[in-house]
Amino acid sequence: MMRTATLLGLMCAGLLLSGCGLGPFSAAAPTAAPAVTTAAASPSAAPTATRGAAASPAAATSAPAAKPTNTSEPENSQTVWVGNTDGEGVFLRRTPVMADRERAYVDGTPLTIVGEDVDGDDQHWKHVKAPDGLEGYVPSIYTVDTPP
Repeated sequence: MMRTATLLGLMCAGLLLSGCGLGPFSAAAPTAAPAVTTAAASPSAAPTATRGAAASPAAATSAPAAKPTNTSEPENSQTVWVGNTDGEGVFLRRTPVMADRERAYVDGTPLTIVGEDVDGDDQHWKHVKAPDGLEGYVPSIYTVDTPP
C-alpha cells in the first residue's frame, strides 16, 4: 500500500513538472544555455552553463533595460483616416463647430493627429492636419484607425 502511494505521488510530480516544461519527459526540455558574463560580475565567479529550473526569467533580465531615445517625430504623430461617411466625405472645420466648414475630404484621406480630442457642438472632435497642410477639427465618428 505504501509503495503504491509513493509511486502515485512520484507520477503526479512528474506530470506536474512535465506540464510546466521542467521534467525529463517534457517536449521542450531545456538545453544548455550559453555562459553569460557581465561587466558587473565579480572576478572570482566563474560563468557556468545552466539547465532546467535554474534558467529563470530573472537570469534573462540581469542586463539593464535599454532607455528610449529621442526621435525626430513628435509624440502625437498618430494617423487616422476619413471613414464611415458612406462615400460623402467629411468637412474639416476651423473650430469644433458643425457650421464652421473649411474643406471636404473623401474617405481614405489620411489625417495626422496634431492635438488633443475635444468635445463641442454635441460631437467628439479630433484635432488633425490634412495632407494639404490644412489644420482643423473633424468629428471623430468620421475617422477610422486603419485605412479603409
